[in-house]
Amino acid sequence: MKKYSDEFILDMPWHPYCKTKPSMPSGKKIVILDEDGFSKVCSAMLADDGHQTEMAMSGAAAMDCISMNGASLIVASYPYGMTVLTSQRVKEIPVIILSDEINNDLIEMMKNFDYSVCMVKPVDFQRFKYLVRGIVHGYLNLKGGNIIA
Repeated sequence: MKKYSDEFILDMPWHPYCKTKPSMPSGKKIVILDEDGFSKVCSAMLADDGHQTEMAMSGAAAMDCISMNGASLIVASYPYGMTVLTSQRVKEIPVIILSDEINNDLIEMMKNFDYSVCMVKPVDFQRFKYLVRGIVHGYLNLKGGNIIA
């Protein structure tokens, strides 16, 4: 059990390939599906911003994390996260897709999400953190597929 201010937070069950990073309690979990190195950087950066993150090392692990703990946002690289990004189970969860390039397949896939944004790498981390805050806290409504270069 961890204590943050006057609230006690119980550790949640976890998948062996789904690593939860503790942060300030908000009830808003962000699932990160990317290569291990970037996932760690992204998770640490978002945890410093007060978000609870879960790193998934595979599409199956990400789906397990989402099924067990829910998610308010998915951050996934393209094409690394294709198994999750093409699943109908995540259609209504906001998604930030990180990609090296924009192509027709990616544009078509983004049309399947109710709320999605694609950022082209290299990622501007200030803009990325602004997008995450806006999506998680509900003041940024990104209906449909949006591309930010």
